[in-house]
Amino acid sequence: MKKQELLNFINRYHLAGATTSVKWVSKDGTLETKFITDDQNVIGSIESTNLDLGNHDLGVYATPALVKMLTAIGDDLTVKVNAMDSTAVSIDMSDTDVNMKFMLADLSVIRQVPDLKQLPDWDVTIDLTKEFTNKFIKAKNAIPESENFGIECKHDKTDFIINYSSINTNRIKFNVDSTIHKDMGVVCFSSNGFKEILQANKDAETAKLEVSAAGLGKVTFTGKTYTSTYYLVQLQAA
Repeated sequence: MKKQELLNFINRYHLAGATTSVKWVSKDGTLETKFITDDQNVIGSIESTNLDLGNHDLGVYATPALVKMLTAIGDDLTVKVNAMDSTAVSIDMSDTDVNMKFMLADLSVIRQVPDLKQLPDWDVTIDLTKEFTNKFIKAKNAIPESENFGIECKHDKTDFIINYSSINTNRIKFNVDSTIHKDMGVVCFSSNGFKEILQANKDAETAKLEVSAAGLGKVTFTGKTYTSTYYLVQLQAA
């Protein structure tokens, strides 16, 4: 197994520290997880088809610790899941001269991820191109204290507003190409969360954002060996 491929899987839910505890489900050569960030602003699922850990459910309680431990080991890994009575208890990883053991948690201590059974109609669809990704990240970095971004659709025009507020604030606004199904007032989401989502999926072959005026966003990415889906929960702007 390549270490970077495992780190890519982790980064897509860890989001630079936003999610710490998850359950990994490994089955038939596919590794997947469902997660909710610690601030509960993002719910998502990741599936990778190039990571084989056997057939196990693995409780990863301390993702930041696992990421740090992986820095001590080489790029080509031998991975073994240790189980007792069919319950996975630890993961052994080794390269040619370094061995590490990461202890797994009981699944009962992992936060349950809510099911989103009734999704709203989407009012706007936006293709997330590399140009868009670079533009958004640059705008967010220019106002690092911003915690939200707003999306507004009217008169066949879609605007992104970094650091939106109903009062005067420092902000950056730019227009994007989109498919507008219905005009929509400003809906705000976490700018920190969305930036990390874009960065963790920069290698995606296709990506899109769908937004509903009801207060939900859906971001989907498809790569050569993975799919990622994120639901953004609306933030109330000041």
